[in-house]
Amino acid sequence: MKQSSLFGRLGAALAVMALCAASNAQDYPHRAVKIIVPYAPGGQPDIAVRVLAQQFSLQFGQPFLVENIPGSSGIVALNAFLKTRPDGYTVSYGDTGTWAINKALNPKLPYDPEKDFATIGLFGESTGVFLVVTGSVPARTLQELVALVKSRPGDFSYASSGVGSIHHMIMEDFKASLGLNILHVPYKGSAQAVPALVGGQVSMALASLALVSSYAADARVRILGVSTKKRSSMAPNVPPMAEAGIPEFDHAGGQGLVARAGTAKAIIDKLSAALAKAVAMPEVVARFASVGLEPVPDTSPGALAERIRLDQIKYTRVVKISGASAD
Repeated sequence: MKQSSLFGRLGAALAVMALCAASNAQDYPHRAVKIIVPYAPGGQPDIAVRVLAQQFSLQFGQPFLVENIPGSSGIVALNAFLKTRPDGYTVSYGDTGTWAINKALNPKLPYDPEKDFATIGLFGESTGVFLVVTGSVPARTLQELVALVKSRPGDFSYASSGVGSIHHMIMEDFKASLGLNILHVPYKGSAQAVPALVGGQVSMALASLALVSSYAADARVRILGVSTKKRSSMAPNVPPMAEAGIPEFDHAGGQGLVARAGTAKAIIDKLSAALAKAVAMPEVVARFASVGLEPVPDTSPGALAERIRLDQIKYTRVVKISGASAD
């Protein structure tokens, strides 16, 4: 009798909890929501998320606040994100770096991109980063650069925005694919790497068009290629790096939003629908394009999950063939 009573009370408690969860999901959001950005303010991820946060605030009638937590290529932020509740009131930006490159480089990564997070949706793809040489490097085409580096192995260097960054991995793939000997010089972000390039402290770098276009205009640097397989809409005259002799070379970083694993599906569905609505708006498309982001045909949680899977395969291969390490 006592056991039956215990089971009865337990069943009632579980029913109440289920009703509360359903009610919370139905009322979501009834207070401010925080979106974590694992990078410093002012960059492409930060700008994109702030655009989305504004649209979410308008759609839901609640504030969506952006919190920047830079450090260790996103690991600091996502480790902090793991400590939040799976209630949809803290979500996070994620990209190819945080969900694929970090995992490939760090066997002891404190988070698992597939097990610890629930995908909300894929919202954009970068139009690529650009291979740029400093003015003193005589190469004017990708082919000339490759021939020059091969004729003087070890004489050239490249700047990246940090060990494990997308710039680091793209250049390591480029080097390994063509058998090039180029010294890697990591900096703390593109804000340091680009001035080093312009000043001739390094021979070349990968950078966004926005950071190097003014220097290219006065011939202090030359833009030789773009990391995507197709030409960028932002610079259609710049050839893909694939034309250097690597037909399958293609690095276009995906960007999306994730919640904590265990977040109610109803909440995920609300956020996913809001994301799809936001990225279809002409003003959002235009703002994204201005910072080098292109729309994707499918913004669903499933599309992001598949992108994570494919990126992990790609960058596990890149790490293996290049010998790159986070150490």
